[in-house]
Amino acid sequence: EMVARTREGVFQQLEVNRGLPARLLVKFFEQRGQRWHARNELRKMINCFQHNLTESWSQIPQVDVLLLRNVLIYFEIDIRREILQRVRRHLKPDGYLVLVAAETTLSLAGRGSARAA
Repeated sequence: EMVARTREGVFQQLEVNRGLPARLLVKFFEQRGQRWHARNELRKMINCFQHNLTESWSQIPQVDVLLLRNVLIYFEIDIRREILQRVRRHLKPDGYLVLVAAETTLSLAGRGSARAA
């Protein structure tokens, strides 16, 4: 559902209030009634998809930002390590990995794995 909503580019006021500065809100979104719609220039920059993290990443290009939301917590430590190594290979040099508060990379660094920033 979230992948479809993100592709559509339509968000509620509460969603855009979560850390998005007002100057970026008005630059990249337009308000229509109670909802905010992503402008075409922003939508053209976003590739949004669902992927099984344990399967091949061969079709995934290098990205600027990768969002993993409440997903790593369901894997054993060794699998988390593998996923984070794949993430590292697919992030552009100045790219960002965004995790939610429930996710942690603690205890994963130091054994050839992706390091926490």
